[in-house]
Amino acid sequence: MRFADLIATAVRRCRARLLESFLIVLGIALGVAVVAAFSGLIGTVGKEYRQFSDSIAFREICIESTSGRSGGSYSTDRPAFALSRTGEAPYELSLHDVDRIKSRVSPDVYVYAYEDFFQHLRPGDDLSVGSSLDDSIPKSSENPEKGPVPRNVRVIAATEEVFSAYGAEFREGIGFSRPDVASGERCMVLGSRLAERFFGDAPAVGKKMIWQNEWMDGPTGELELSPSGHVYTVIGVMERIEPPVSAGKAGESPDDIDFSIDGSAYIPITSAPGMEGPNPKVHEIHAVSALSKDAARAMDEVRQAIETEYDGRLDASSGMEYMKESMRELRSFATGILVLASAGLVIASINILNLMLARVLRRTREIGISAALGAGRREIFRESLAESLVLGISGGVIGLPLSYGLVKLMSRIMEGLDVSVGLTGVLAGALSCIVVSVIFGLYPAYLAACIIPADALRGD
Repeated sequence: MRFADLIATAVRRCRARLLESFLIVLGIALGVAVVAAFSGLIGTVGKEYRQFSDSIAFREICIESTSGRSGGSYSTDRPAFALSRTGEAPYELSLHDVDRIKSRVSPDVYVYAYEDFFQHLRPGDDLSVGSSLDDSIPKSSENPEKGPVPRNVRVIAATEEVFSAYGAEFREGIGFSRPDVASGERCMVLGSRLAERFFGDAPAVGKKMIWQNEWMDGPTGELELSPSGHVYTVIGVMERIEPPVSAGKAGESPDDIDFSIDGSAYIPITSAPGMEGPNPKVHEIHAVSALSKDAARAMDEVRQAIETEYDGRLDASSGMEYMKESMRELRSFATGILVLASAGLVIASINILNLMLARVLRRTREIGISAALGAGRREIFRESLAESLVLGISGGVIGLPLSYGLVKLMSRIMEGLDVSVGLTGVLAGALSCIVVSVIFGLYPAYLAACIIPADALRGD
């Protein structure tokens, strides 16, 4: 029998028992939808983890002072026992600690310090570093009386290795260097998106940027930014590092702060107001591996370094550890739900087995006549198996579209995670319906093929 005739016969037999066939198909469809949707969830979680593992946020190690480390005094008796607990002031990190930790780790682990500032910046041409801005504020079409409108910007005061840590390349100029940090040079590097906000397509290198961090009483009595401030010279513009943000997320107005790498400005840490000098205090020190695959090794090196140098006064943590734990919990949750929800598919599979067994028993005489007229065991086996396969595939055809509605519901429940069925879910759903129909249709097909024509005709 040709394949097309085989399928046509199976469809005709399913239609003969339409209600029970529909119930079996519906059970398989629901099971397939659950399998596809939760396989898509597991695939989405894995994709999110892989994307995050390549980011700086995943690999960056934060080194900070432990708060309130306790010590103790002990008696001279044998054995000794604790007499009292003594408090120890937290260790104060400084710029010298960056070099101290750097000397203990591999060259491909970048160690740097930075401090975040959120300040108003505006371009100011024809100004020299250290000059007074009161009488030389450039005019613009945005604000002809007071010059360009200042923008609220994330300014990162950092050491020179921050650019190596970010893997930064420069479309204009260069980044600041170790001598710039040592001397407190008033220079600035702009992220690609920040440069576009200020200068558009025009060159930025050589332009002056005014850091306005003082306020004064305006003509109306309200506080407004003072025209005076610190002047920085732009020495470089980085190439884009992060994916472009969608419209409306950043840069819509001067008061919007873009927190991304590309939306920030970078200055030597010793040139930031309040941090001047050769060894300013810092809140944290950061380290990052050159490659994402070495993130765990970098963490081990950093922890060993601070244990050796600081005897437990510093602690290291990273987004990698938190992310791994979160992903592990989420995957365990999704896998558990998948196992429980797949019970419906198992029930449908058992129903296929029962249905096919009942149909074989009802068609014993028909099968016996076919065998007596020359139908071989292989052909009878194929006809019976094709019927269960048609039921299973029909369930898959209905179940896969249902899975897309299920993942939309899951995306709403799990805010922040855009779940999609994806190729993983489609393959899992398609494979499950085929495997279930074949496995649970084999035994009834085997029984049908083993029917002896004489016994079947005599028994009826």
